[in-house]
Amino acid sequence: MAGPGLRWGIVGHGGIAPTFLAAARHCRHEVVVVVGRDRGRAGAFAERHGVPVVAERPADLAGTVDAAYVATPHTAHHDATMVLLEAGVPVLCEKPLAVNRTQAVAMVDAAQRSGTFLMEAMWTRHLPVHQGVRRWIGEGRIGAPKLVEASFGFAAPHDPSGRLWSPDLAGGSLLDVGVYPLTLADLVYGTPPTEVHAVAERSPEGVDAHVALALRYTCGGLARLGSAINAPLGWTGHIVGEHGVIEVPEFWRAQAATLSARGEVEEMVHPHAVNGFEYQVADVERCLADSRIESDVVPHAWSVAMAELLDRIRADIGVTYPADRGV
Repeated sequence: MAGPGLRWGIVGHGGIAPTFLAAARHCRHEVVVVVGRDRGRAGAFAERHGVPVVAERPADLAGTVDAAYVATPHTAHHDATMVLLEAGVPVLCEKPLAVNRTQAVAMVDAAQRSGTFLMEAMWTRHLPVHQGVRRWIGEGRIGAPKLVEASFGFAAPHDPSGRLWSPDLAGGSLLDVGVYPLTLADLVYGTPPTEVHAVAERSPEGVDAHVALALRYTCGGLARLGSAINAPLGWTGHIVGEHGVIEVPEFWRAQAATLSARGEVEEMVHPHAVNGFEYQVADVERCLADSRIESDVVPHAWSVAMAELLDRIRADIGVTYPADRGV
């Protein structure tokens, strides 16, 4: 039984891995091994970050760690996670959980079949600010939510072979950052949308460089969302209700929110202890201590529903990946 002070392995050593490593160490966990196909690059990462062991295959983690963090490009999430789950290694897998719904269902089925923990690393859902925002909404502070507005976009150099631009790596804005505004709308409305309209600017390689979304939810509320890898879209989320507005700066990594309603203004502030990843790391620890195979913050059903929504949007905008073949 895994307990406090988990021993982690990291699969992949890209830009997000040091963020996880810092959060894990803050929670007094250890990162004891890094897995990478390129042993030289993995070794350089290990030396730079003080990780004692380098391995070449996810299967090498079996019996050596309490949990694994999968931080590979999107297209490797499924295969690495399946190997780990079948070996009984609990997994925290970076978002998106999978390239498509079929892969996500297979991963969830593997977790349930093996009785092994699996959670998508949608860290935004864990943030205390969003728990507070949902409490404000539940208390009726802004009345019934009517509109969620949020975008996440940045201008990245165009690199046809890079992970953001390559179809072979499931590139584009939607899977990389579009999941964040979709998550904010889900946190507000609590259900998948009933109606989705999407338009996109596609890159020469065929990935979505810029996506604009209009969505309707069961309660009648709407959302206007966007994502981009070729334009610096705004990073503030707005939740508009019948009687007021909640503003959430940098909503995907929120540390504050402001409620304006009925002539009054209230601010909520929850600074991160490290970088915001610490909350999901602590949740993994809690779940493993309770012998759970899924989190109630990011449950399996949520991840599958999000994968299905992303598939639906990609079908609308005409974006497919080699990983979709045979699905």
